[in-house]
Amino acid sequence: MIEMTNEEYHAHPALSSSDIKAVASKSLAHWKGAVRKESVTFDLGTAVHAMLLEPEKDLVVCGPETRRGKAWSDLYEDCKAQGKLLLTEADYDQATAMSEACMKNFAANHFLTHSELIAEASFFAEDPEIGLELKTRPDGLLKDHGIVLDIKTCQDASPRGFEKAVRQFGYDIQAAFYLHVLNLCKIPAKQMIFICIEKDAPYVTACHELSEMYLRHAHNRMMSTMLDIRDAIETDEYITNWPDVNVIHLPSWMESSDAF
Repeated sequence: MIEMTNEEYHAHPALSSSDIKAVASKSLAHWKGAVRKESVTFDLGTAVHAMLLEPEKDLVVCGPETRRGKAWSDLYEDCKAQGKLLLTEADYDQATAMSEACMKNFAANHFLTHSELIAEASFFAEDPEIGLELKTRPDGLLKDHGIVLDIKTCQDASPRGFEKAVRQFGYDIQAAFYLHVLNLCKIPAKQMIFICIEKDAPYVTACHELSEMYLRHAHNRMMSTMLDIRDAIETDEYITNWPDVNVIHLPSWMESSDAF
């Protein structure tokens, strides 16, 4: 376990779950050519994480109504120097409301207020089978209980909504990767809890986890993807595996409508 800033963590060259997800969901070419971008659209999620995981650090600052003008720019530079996140007044109020709503969820409150919670710690390990250096930075970790926490701000925290998001955003591979790296670090992590907070009032919160079968399936996909990455690094070939010319076939459900 290493203490470092989020910026230092992202600058480290080891592979993260985001790297594995990028290859698994798109291709080696997309992963290799991707450019990391910062956006104000991510600030709300970052603020909610900070408020829930490290409230004692007071990392989020309420700013003016808009991001325009000298009042914002001066305060922004001051916050940046202190390692703090500046939000507009409306965004700050929303982040606060989301955090407060989250803590009203019994399970989320139990995990996030646990006396043994380790927040925003970085872990590094080399996979002995594949030979790649890996990294992970779980939102929260209950080390002695083998529980990993991940906070998601989302549109739909319902069981049905999150199940769809798992497939859409590769959260299964993320969970498998986090558990894998932590186990390589001799931490017997076996369970990952996703704490999902809706972005619209009343900011309903729900906790989800993946079944053992789902995690085993994701683990196999993750290992296969890491093998592809290793081979691409060794050959310096980052491809899509798409055909030179792809043929689009008529869907079966449309075949009957083609008759005259």
